[in-house]
Amino acid sequence: MLSTHPYPAGALTEMRCTATEYAAHGWPICRGVPALPARTGTLEDQPVHAVADLVCRGGPVSEDEAFEAWTNRPWPILLRPGAIGVLDLGPGGSGAEAALRSAGCLGPIVVGPGSRWYLIGDHAADVGVRVGDPPRSVREGCVLLPPSQVPRQISRWRITPQETAWSVPDYTSALAALNGQTRRD
Repeated sequence: MLSTHPYPAGALTEMRCTATEYAAHGWPICRGVPALPARTGTLEDQPVHAVADLVCRGGPVSEDEAFEAWTNRPWPILLRPGAIGVLDLGPGGSGAEAALRSAGCLGPIVVGPGSRWYLIGDHAADVGVRVGDPPRSVREGCVLLPPSQVPRQISRWRITPQETAWSVPDYTSALAALNGQTRRD
C-alpha cells in the first residue's frame, strides 16, 4: 500500500530525530515558519525578497516537545541563540576554520544560506544577544540548521556536532582566535 502522507517517511524521521537530538543536547531550537510580508496596500507594492525570512514559532522546545512537534511535519529547525551562541565567520570561512582549529577552539560550523559560515559556541552574556530580547527570526540572528529544507535556503554542516562530540567552544576564546587570524592576514 502506498503512503498518502505529504512528506516522505525518511525525511520526516530524519527531521524528528535531528530536532530531538539538538534539544537533548540543550540547543535552543524552535520551529521555523515563513514570516508574513508587511502589507502596504496593494500587491504591486509588496517587496519581493530572494530569501524569505523565517521566524520562530514559539520559544525553544524541550526534547519531548521537539519529538512531538517534528512527528507530523518537517518544520525548518532554527537555532535561537541564547545559552548557545552563533559567531558569523563570513562567506567561505576556511581561514577562520584553520585559526579556530589551531587555537583548539573548533566547534560545529554550519554553512548557511548564501554560503555564510557560522560557528556554534557558548554564548557570552555581555556580547551579542541580550537575554531578555532573543532573536526571533533568521534576519535577527537565528540560524537555519540542517537538515532543514526551505526553498532558496539550504544549510549544511561543515563540521558536525558529532565531530566535536557536541562540544562548543567558549565565545571569548573563539573570538580571540579569529582576531589573531585577522591580524596575521
